Amino acid sequence: MKNVFGLKKTLIASTIAAASVVAPSMAAAEVSGSLGIASMYLWRGQDVSAGTANVSGSLDFTTEMGFYAGSWVSSAGTPVSFTGEANVVAPGVTPVEGSGTTSTETDFYAGFGGEAGGLSYDISYWTYVYPEDDVGAGELAELIASVGMAGFTFTGYVSANNLSNSDKENFGDDLYLTLGYEYDAFGLTVGTWDLDADDANYTHVDLSYSPIENLTFTVSKVVDSDEFAAVSDEQDPLFVVGYSFPL
Repeated sequence: MKNVFGLKKTLIASTIAAASVVAPSMAAAEVSGSLGIASMYLWRGQDVSAGTANVSGSLDFTTEMGFYAGSWVSSAGTPVSFTGEANVVAPGVTPVEGSGTTSTETDFYAGFGGEAGGLSYDISYWTYVYPEDDVGAGELAELIASVGMAGFTFTGYVSANNLSNSDKENFGDDLYLTLGYEYDAFGLTVGTWDLDADDANYTHVDLSYSPIENLTFTVSKVVDSDEFAAVSDEQDPLFVVGYSFPL
């Protein structure tokens, strides 16, 4: 989602890599799916499921050329304050103590990835839908690009909201960057925000361990935060257990 959109990236990666069912009419295309459960929805150093367990699933379509598209669905979505206003992908707003979740989350994505000379690469478009909060496709979106080599992966997430509405368009205003490293069963990810909002950035570090395939333990800690960041470096570390399996 390891921590990218909670556990969703891990789930999707394991789904694409897993054994798949070949679509009868498309010899070069594969359809695959996965299910997962986690003790909380960990998203970029934040618990956005108010401490509740999160059940998720994905369905992916991939081609031998490297193109793919799919959807990821989660039982937990956005943290909601007592006023009922959702802090959807808004790291500059601190959730009210005692907040919960009122919305599921559905992500739609499409992209292209591959590997050349030991260098892996991927670029994709993601849009995040929260039906109960009336957040539709395209209103919250990101362009994501990553490169990897020798266990290291560098990824950038660029805001691409409301591209069809010039009055609300904010392409590139917010940038989230991660640098990750994996060795055997261990993983390390450092994520940091560069937000358009003043004094709202923060940086977190995630450590993960997968003793067996598909089972991951993650500890996440905010190590630096600005005055108006969504989370504080004074908060306790977050501990998450997640398990996923291909369908």
